[in-house]
Amino acid sequence: MIAFQIILKRSIAVLTAMLFLYACENDINEVKDLTQDEKIPLEVQENLELVYSDSSFMKMELKAPLAENYPQLEEPEMVFSEGIKVRFFDSYGQEDSRLRANHAIYYSGKRFWHAQGDVVVVNKKGEQLNTEELFWDEKKEVIYSEVFVKITTQDEIIMGEGFEADQNFTNYTISKVTGQITIEDDEDL
Repeated sequence: MIAFQIILKRSIAVLTAMLFLYACENDINEVKDLTQDEKIPLEVQENLELVYSDSSFMKMELKAPLAENYPQLEEPEMVFSEGIKVRFFDSYGQEDSRLRANHAIYYSGKRFWHAQGDVVVVNKKGEQLNTEELFWDEKKEVIYSEVFVKITTQDEIIMGEGFEADQNFTNYTISKVTGQITIEDDEDL
């Protein structure tokens, strides 16, 4: 009888352990779903400096204090929550334009950027765009905004709602001009 009780106790212990181990099994898809829902970055980089080149020519230089990469999302993205500074270069390696924003998101699958918060773009002519939100479609090579914009040139300041330009900010149109100020030269005074 004692031997039977020992065997029964051991069998119950083994069965309990097996049930416990089986109950603790993780479904890989459930784990992926959890990480997608919680939006946890799989890669975090501080003081990021990226240089993109094509045929040994530098095309773009990006600097960011913090970059968080989310490649596991259905729509993979890289978030620059502390801002970005970007310089674009022409085929001769000369700076073509530059961009600064307080926050940006890059959607790698779409090759699409969304910049927000004190967005400033300056082209090689010194013309400056100020807005609170800017979109850049790399595939179409266009930048645009649907909110208030201010463009300052050597001769005038133009304000409006929405604009579109080539990605170098050399040719642009403002959708709805709300104000225009001509800047006069003070040299004649």
